[in-house]
Amino acid sequence: MQCNQWMTAALAGLMLAGCATVDQAPAGRPGQAGTAPARSSYQLAQAVGKGQAGGARQFFLVRQGEQWQLAFDENAFAAGAGERLAYWPQEKKVAFVFDSARRPADNGDMCDNDTRDRARAGYTVCSSAFRVADNSGSTVFARAFVGVATGGASEIIYAGKGARFERIDQAEVLAVLERLGLERQVWLRDYRERAALATVSGQNDFIRRYERDDPEQLLPKARALLKTLAANAGILEQAERATPPAARYAQRFMPANPRKYCNALKADAEDFRYCQGAASEIVAALAASRGAAARRTDLCLAVARAAGAGAQSATCQGYGAGACSASTPKGQQVCDILNRKGQS
Repeated sequence: MQCNQWMTAALAGLMLAGCATVDQAPAGRPGQAGTAPARSSYQLAQAVGKGQAGGARQFFLVRQGEQWQLAFDENAFAAGAGERLAYWPQEKKVAFVFDSARRPADNGDMCDNDTRDRARAGYTVCSSAFRVADNSGSTVFARAFVGVATGGASEIIYAGKGARFERIDQAEVLAVLERLGLERQVWLRDYRERAALATVSGQNDFIRRYERDDPEQLLPKARALLKTLAANAGILEQAERATPPAARYAQRFMPANPRKYCNALKADAEDFRYCQGAASEIVAALAASRGAAARRTDLCLAVARAAGAGAQSATCQGYGAGACSASTPKGQQVCDILNRKGQS
């Protein structure tokens, strides 16, 4: 008797499973699954949760009319209509990066009207534009067992919410990536980002990596920047040698009688006695601070002269007080030299 009941429930689950999978494709997509290239350059791996794609290059697919475009700016995805994926160049492996940390089996899941709403349920298989109905045998049996476990009730509930098993259309995804040339686009992105690293180490690394493949002719700019950075380092070194040491500047601010500094505290006998006993140390510390500021100002002026930037009095007074800021290109050049910008 129990066996007959089990079989009846299983058959009911299978019948409901078969009925619930008949539906139209998501809006804006063909009704049939895509056709993959004869041999794809990429492998679609199991989806991962947000923050779990360690070591991968994240990218986005954004729909423009009837065409997909590749983007690297997350703002393109934030609009709510894009797809977020991760790419591991060494393995040529691609995976969807969904909001949930739960990994959907075989890039598929049970979807209903609620979970298809990205604003309500987040980015999942169910809200991806690449989802299609999953009519595979394994799905049917999986749904049958769900029906068995609940006496068919869950399948009835799912059907009432427009539910069906859906999966990512692997063939369509791979076809889109082939058309967009993902591998080359990621390579170009890395190439441009490395070119933008305006440091000695960054530019040397860029030249070493792309000396034989420089599609946008950025190597001459890299070599020119290295020359500029070397010249800036030379200017600062020359100015440092020409500016006296800080100790010599401090001597200018040391009074002949340090105890006179304490006269302003005579109204408070206890403070006055303490000051008299520590006057030399207090005044020496003040002199060192003032001397350091004066040296920084003179160093800045020396850099400005050597760089051909003019007097830059206001810029150098600010640098002497602790921070270098400028409102002109020449002044900014002086600040960049003093701050050793790009010298790492």
